[in-house]
Amino acid sequence: MVLFSVLNSISDPVLFYLVNGVIIISGLVILMLIQVISFRIYSVYQNKVNLKGKQIWRPILAQAMLSYPETIPRLEKKHQHIFLHEWNRFYSTLRGEALTRLQRLSSHIHLDRIAHQYINSRNIRKQLQGIVTLGHMQDYSVWDKLIDFTHSKHAILSLTAAQALVNIDSKNAIRFLLPHIIKRRDWPVARVAMLFNSSRPGELSILLNQAIKQSPEKDIPYLLGFLDSSHFDPGICNLYQQLGNSHDSKVIAACINAATETQGLELARKHASNPQWYIRLHVARTLGRLGSKADLKILIKLMSDPEWWVRYRSAQAVTQMPFINASDLKKLHSQLDDRYARDILRQAISEQQWA
Repeated sequence: MVLFSVLNSISDPVLFYLVNGVIIISGLVILMLIQVISFRIYSVYQNKVNLKGKQIWRPILAQAMLSYPETIPRLEKKHQHIFLHEWNRFYSTLRGEALTRLQRLSSHIHLDRIAHQYINSRNIRKQLQGIVTLGHMQDYSVWDKLIDFTHSKHAILSLTAAQALVNIDSKNAIRFLLPHIIKRRDWPVARVAMLFNSSRPGELSILLNQAIKQSPEKDIPYLLGFLDSSHFDPGICNLYQQLGNSHDSKVIAACINAATETQGLELARKHASNPQWYIRLHVARTLGRLGSKADLKILIKLMSDPEWWVRYRSAQAVTQMPFINASDLKKLHSQLDDRYARDILRQAISEQQWA
């Protein structure tokens, strides 16, 4: 009341608004300080709670690696998210009977109920924890809900749901995810390769073979991009002859880049003089990985290519061939007639020495 009386007694309008502005700013500063202090107090409290939860449950989870714990305390609500985090961390690193004991422990404390609550939460961090947990528990009851999550615009949420589907049933999950992966170009290739690596090689090869044959030609290079980062049986290489006759240069480049067997190597040799420079670049890289001494002539020719990147990759390929040592490289360098080939090979040799 006194403050309002003082403000009303100010006759000068400029001074009145100035004083009001100072009061308002001071009030906002005080509110911000209160907010920062409150957040700090909560953060310290939460850290103590988390530390206490880890001290309780980490020894129990570690004991489960060797034998089932004799005494299991009640899981308090404030420690639930810590337990989910630690349980999933242990689960992802263990194998065999230890996983069976972790599953038994999760049943004892009704972890599935907690995970279902988390997955239905509006908090995305809780949703992620719930999805990962139910995936590890192979809970089929959330299959449809996980499929809905894979359509989420949130890339991490959708990818986590996709991984959970693979953990529950890899064969059916990959069959559903393959067409979906083509559309989700926002998913990192490395993470998609992890999904593929969770499934059986034979099943994956059959499904990928079908997907490549049924997909439009514009989508084939994207699918082939996973061949060099995933495991497949040799049967998948039968596609090379069919795809190598494609008129799409991107398909040809993807086939050469993914080559792991004889068919892919033959395709690389066939396109060593292709008019598209990036195909010649992939030829150089593939010959460096799979080529024999007979392919050294092709690489020497590519080291004189008009495109710098082709020359560079060819020189790198030569230095990385297992049957060529340092003295062989020095001798080869002295025998080269082309100035560009000598320069790029000298650079590749220097980089190899520094590495």
